Amino acid sequence: MQNRKRNEAEKEVMKMMIDADITQKMLAKHLDITPQAVNNRLKRGSVEPLVEAIEEIKANRS
Repeated sequence: MQNRKRNEAEKEVMKMMIDADITQKMLAKHLDITPQAVNNRLKRGSVEPLVEAIEEIKANRS
């Protein structure tokens, strides 16, 4: 199996998700995409929509 080096954007979003206690499935439901699509966005580095969704979910919980 090949090890993949995580990029900085992926690390940042994963840390935000852990801190906010949010799963990829929750993000997917919020963005109306599949959990696999969330994972693909993390790997590609297009994380701006994910960061916005995390902030919205956190705001809705408060």
